[in-house]
Amino acid sequence: MWLKRIAEWSESSTVYLSIPFTWNLPQAYSACIWHRKLGYNVKAGGPAVDLMPNYLNDIAEVGGKIPALFRHNPLATFTSRGCIRSCKFCAVPRIEGHFIELEQWEPKPIICDNNLLACSKIHFEKVIDSLKTVKGIDFNQGLDCRLLTDYHLERITELNLSCVRFAWDAIKTENQFMDSINKTIMAGIPKNKIRAYVLIGFRDTPEDALYRLETVRKLGIRSNPQRYQAIDKTKYGDPLVKNSYCEPQWTKRLLSKYMRYWARQNWLSKIPFDEYIG
Repeated sequence: MWLKRIAEWSESSTVYLSIPFTWNLPQAYSACIWHRKLGYNVKAGGPAVDLMPNYLNDIAEVGGKIPALFRHNPLATFTSRGCIRSCKFCAVPRIEGHFIELEQWEPKPIICDNNLLACSKIHFEKVIDSLKTVKGIDFNQGLDCRLLTDYHLERITELNLSCVRFAWDAIKTENQFMDSINKTIMAGIPKNKIRAYVLIGFRDTPEDALYRLETVRKLGIRSNPQRYQAIDKTKYGDPLVKNSYCEPQWTKRLLSKYMRYWARQNWLSKIPFDEYIG
């Protein structure tokens, strides 16, 4: 359902570009040139523009917010923006700024809040109540293991759930992650409705990543491996090039193998990872 590319549309004499990923920016630049040659004004926004605002500023109007979420996924919504965390691997603090609760939102099944559990109890209750008639709720960006309580789960189980997601970004949060998974199962949410984002390739080792991925699999839960992408240009990677980031303890070939195997568990789960040729 997610577009996973530049969203582009026109209104009167203006073409709008909403750019999700920094590696889409070179393509967006070419598109801006083309539309301007045709006589259109061009406005560009989106997470990539927020991260690298100077990249398009000589060819398009940048800045301000373009309401484009429904063009990327018509089933998605936000009830809050930002996050209380400042994780080094995450672009959300730079893209969305301070954590805020929205006063209004359209109830839809895919909840994109970056940290819903950081919201006040009053806001959380309003969110749950607004979703009670919506089918197939997916907490798409994940719920913060460090903040999850039995109360949260009690309210969440009132919903027609499609998926509850958590994240295991580093080995040091193993206890919090495992506790959240156990609480969620005890609350009556089936394992086939629980997912775990597993960050790989950022200040970890292949052995560390494999331990987390295998542990999730042993729990009977499907993992979603997330390969780290460069936010800034460093000796390890370039944000304008997808999958360019690679720290010394990894190789690009090994990172690719991890992603191919662990993102295809519907077909490869019967093959042990150490037997997978890739």
